[in-house]
Amino acid sequence: MKFLKLFRRRSKSRSRARNGPDEDSNQPNYSPPLPIPRYDVTKKLPRPVLSRIFTYVCPHVTDASYNTSEESMTEDGCMPCDMRDLAHCTTVCKRWYIEAQRLLYSHVRIDAVHYCDLEIELAAKRKRRSAFDRNGVPIDAPEVRLALFMRTVRDSQYLGNLVLSLRMPYMMREANKSEIARTVSVLPNLQYVDLPAGIYSDDASCRALKQELMARCPDIRRMSYRHGSEGSFAQLPGSRLWMNMEVLEISGLQVETSILRLALASLPKIRDLTLENLPWLEDSALAPSQSLPSIPVLQRFCLQDTPNVTVKGITAYLSAPANRKALQSLTLSSTGVAPSTLHTILSTAPNLRELLVIQEVTHLFPVEKIPPLSSPSLRLLHYEITSPTASYGVQPVCASYYTYLISSLLSNSLPTVRDLYVRDAQFPETLLLAPPPRLFGGGENGPQAIGGLRQSLNVYSKGMDELEWNFTPYDPFFTRGRRDSITRPVSFHEAQRCQSWGGDARKSVLVGNGFGGFLAVPVDDGRPKSSGGWKRDSRQDLWR
Repeated sequence: MKFLKLFRRRSKSRSRARNGPDEDSNQPNYSPPLPIPRYDVTKKLPRPVLSRIFTYVCPHVTDASYNTSEESMTEDGCMPCDMRDLAHCTTVCKRWYIEAQRLLYSHVRIDAVHYCDLEIELAAKRKRRSAFDRNGVPIDAPEVRLALFMRTVRDSQYLGNLVLSLRMPYMMREANKSEIARTVSVLPNLQYVDLPAGIYSDDASCRALKQELMARCPDIRRMSYRHGSEGSFAQLPGSRLWMNMEVLEISGLQVETSILRLALASLPKIRDLTLENLPWLEDSALAPSQSLPSIPVLQRFCLQDTPNVTVKGITAYLSAPANRKALQSLTLSSTGVAPSTLHTILSTAPNLRELLVIQEVTHLFPVEKIPPLSSPSLRLLHYEITSPTASYGVQPVCASYYTYLISSLLSNSLPTVRDLYVRDAQFPETLLLAPPPRLFGGGENGPQAIGGLRQSLNVYSKGMDELEWNFTPYDPFFTRGRRDSITRPVSFHEAQRCQSWGGDARKSVLVGNGFGGFLAVPVDDGRPKSSGGWKRDSRQDLWR
């Protein structure tokens, strides 16, 4: 009898399925099941388009830069979760598997934690007894991930050939040198890998890892040589090692100028060179020589803590037409280049887009007439001039250098500059209080201006006792459309959130005080409105 009841129950359910939905379909919250598509619409997509779609699932797989794991972190999102989602895409079908797998193993990241709420749940699970090894030590998740990745690429040479970059946290690469050596030994096309600090100074504990890199990874694109690696640096000439090197950092080496020139000449594809903490470096090392090879043509040149390099050495390097044409970024930090001679460098570098100057001065700006800073291509300018703290009531020495910068901006000698960084907290207000441009005529296009700042400018200022950059957008009056009268420029002063320190943004608005000046009035809510009617609506659209 029980068997017959079960049989009747099954027959009723089958008939109900054949006749359509039951009485539950009349409920208000009932939603019919979605129709199952009869074919896969992605089969019509070309493979490049399908691969492009997968890059939105896991954005960091397209990071072909040579930045470290800390430098290449995305602003939002969770890299481990994105990689997990891309791995799930490989299980859909064979066509998805081919494209997703290629992206999954091109640029590999091994992160220590999840950057989402999932990390809270996983951290609680790791505290359980089941997540401990036999010695009672918790299992290190990044080390397990590295071990799994090492096993995968060692078992499949095809996957090992796909890997172009490998990034991992600092503590992980310092504690797993032998595992990293075993991993890179099967990655012949590797272009960048996060390495422990000892490998750059020829530390004995990193000798095996460096030998594996030199023997198995001929396509490395970024390397550093620091104090202690003078021997391996001197072996570069004639060794034909890492001929495709593009980014090179030299810090604290004690070598002769001739060895430096010969080593750089042996790396013909260098485009980014950093020379740091080299007090012996002089102008002659950058000047052309008949007995020594020239420094390679660079796109980015960084000089830090090189007090004997002056403007003569920079202009001597830029005397070659190829160097002048290629150089796009120049950094001068604590060098012998006086800020009053920067106009000479800008005049000899016609394609320079970024200039970073970090210098401490002890003397006032020269009294004699100095040409203004002038460049038709410069877009980013770091003008961080500092001076020792002056006595109470005495204007600091660096104030005269910022006066020179303001005169250069108002003369429209830097028409393409969009971002300006200064180490003067009062610089935005000083720029706003500068005399407005003089108007003449009328005509169809409204009044025309002579002098004054004509382009929109983003000013980032920071005082000596501040940790965050304060952002002030400057919008000249004639970029807002035609008006019947001239209005005073209004600055919405807001401190950007610093990535390393955090903190709330400082907000204020500059309004007229009735005597030709401006006052900074604090703002409670985030929508101040100026006397000219300009209103800030969002962080992206500064002005409407």
